[in-house]
Amino acid sequence: MIGVIGGTHLLEANLLEDKKELEVQTPFGLAEIDVGILNGIKVALIQRHGRKKDRPPHRINHQANFYALKSLGVRKVVAMGSAGSLREDIEIPAVMIPHDYIDFFSGVTVFNNSLVYITPGFDEEIRRTLIDIAKRISKLPVIDRGVYFQTRGPRLETRAEIAMIKNFADCVGMTAGSEATVAKELGIKYAIICTIDNYAHGVRSASVDYEEIIKRAKESAKNCVEIVKEAIKVLGSNL
Repeated sequence: MIGVIGGTHLLEANLLEDKKELEVQTPFGLAEIDVGILNGIKVALIQRHGRKKDRPPHRINHQANFYALKSLGVRKVVAMGSAGSLREDIEIPAVMIPHDYIDFFSGVTVFNNSLVYITPGFDEEIRRTLIDIAKRISKLPVIDRGVYFQTRGPRLETRAEIAMIKNFADCVGMTAGSEATVAKELGIKYAIICTIDNYAHGVRSASVDYEEIIKRAKESAKNCVEIVKEAIKVLGSNL
């Protein structure tokens, strides 16, 4: 079974056939998971902001989500997300498959009562699959490397914050670092494909309008969903 995690626009994609809505109880709380079939492959899908779209980034229960996926037999997860560009040379909209991330602030872990260390990172097999497919079918420009900087959210970043972090990263978001860390702790392979839908606050002198971000993200998500569908075919054949 392949896991898929996405934002609010994933609910509108109707990816799964024979869909069943599950609520899985875990040691970390309840997780909402849709299970079904996509192109003959069993898929477990999580809408990270909840079925009601009422869960802001700082309240997402990443530990419960990934523990539930593992309990269902998921060993590979493909994620989708929207991010802001920290680079002036990127023409938006675009697609980025990050190769690394910075997450100083979330502190998310499944190891609250034991001394365990992991080396975090995105899974290269999944990342390479996403890159190969995106370069073949994406309608948007594809950036095959990048550092993702995770902020806590739900607020957007100040100009001063962006002026600092753009020296170290290529895009900014609120979830991928936490997801990648918890996935690695639980032995699940994980990578994300990001739609770059806006310039971060101050990049190219941009002012950030949340409603405009949502509008652009919704348009870009359709392109991203097609890439993820193809990735599931490839990854599902190698389970």
